[in-house]
Amino acid sequence: MSAPLLTALEIGTTTVKVLMAEVREDGVLMVAGTGECESRGVRKGEIIDFELALGAVRRALEDAETNSRRSIGEKVYLAASGGRSESRLHKGGIPILNEYDEAGGEISSEDIEHALDVARKVPLADDRIRLHTLQQHFDVDGRGGIVNPAGMLAEDLKVGMLLIHGRRSTVENLKRLMQNVPVTCADAAFGGLCSALAVLTPEQKRAGSVVIDLGGGTTDFVVTNVGLVQLAGSIAVGGDHVTADICSGLNLNRRQAEKLKKESGNAIINRLAGEQNISIPAEGGFSGRVVRSSALHAIINARMEETFQLIAEQIEENGLSGVLSAGILLTGGGSAMEGVADLARQVFNAPAHIGRVQECTGISTKGEGARFAAVLGCVRYAASQLQDEPKTRSTLREWFSSLWGGSRG
Repeated sequence: MSAPLLTALEIGTTTVKVLMAEVREDGVLMVAGTGECESRGVRKGEIIDFELALGAVRRALEDAETNSRRSIGEKVYLAASGGRSESRLHKGGIPILNEYDEAGGEISSEDIEHALDVARKVPLADDRIRLHTLQQHFDVDGRGGIVNPAGMLAEDLKVGMLLIHGRRSTVENLKRLMQNVPVTCADAAFGGLCSALAVLTPEQKRAGSVVIDLGGGTTDFVVTNVGLVQLAGSIAVGGDHVTADICSGLNLNRRQAEKLKKESGNAIINRLAGEQNISIPAEGGFSGRVVRSSALHAIINARMEETFQLIAEQIEENGLSGVLSAGILLTGGGSAMEGVADLARQVFNAPAHIGRVQECTGISTKGEGARFAAVLGCVRYAASQLQDEPKTRSTLREWFSSLWGGSRG
């Protein structure tokens, strides 16, 4: 039986991306087609003009259908970026009783499921929505780091849960937009988690890594260690802010600034490189002029360094700074910026490189893969959610479990 065709959608500030693919039982993702168009009516991951955003989504979906020569179907999976997403670690558990209902006994599979159910019940404010609840390690009588406590003797069993949650209105409005296409939103997954799922190997996840998705209006990040996601979040800063800084710093209009950023931008200030003069033609009522490359790079460096520093501070606050042996993996449109990996290496004091999609055919694994990481990972997430029937829990399910520690979104 062939794998089902799955469709993932990301409604970003700069672009709307669609990816249609199949995931084989061995975990290899086969891309059937992609669609992309300029995003409209979206700012910092939030819808500000419903009709403009709806039109952009429809065009991207139509583009994907044209490129793949196949129908997207009725259900689409959403990679939800931004929305002030945050993570929260919660522990819950139960006492372990023996056959006489006395303290102390052997931990059974039923005890484990009960403890997991208790740990998942994390209260949230009304304006927040649960995106994922990811299982951490168990504690047995206060001793942590237990992977499988079944059969152990104990009096107390606890388990950690990492809750990833976002702003309810942001996610609900994105879903409502999809309903008006009209397509059904089968599920919504945190975009940063999807990007991590696209580029991380199990070895990198065990060693400790940070996946940073540099979008137009927001930047998502996920921190992993010992095979588990241990921190995730989103900050409302992205490539559009770099463009705005260039506009104000060099007195350019937005189109001039965006073109200058893409063609001559660099996140690193290289004082050893020769100074260059960059000619900018007149456009949109703004006169032509000449700017120095050092001035442009200084503006870009300041904003990108601030972005990385905001993430680094959260990592340090959670005690994860010293566990990034696999380093920093960069994805998203902003990862194409010259010097961005070098700057990340400086800020985090760890190896940094552009993320390469894993086990994928039909798309460039480096260039296009980094830009499409969120929707590529969203397809993988979708495939994992379809593995509910016992008869289908085969190699694909084992592959997903090896990467995410057996946890489900």
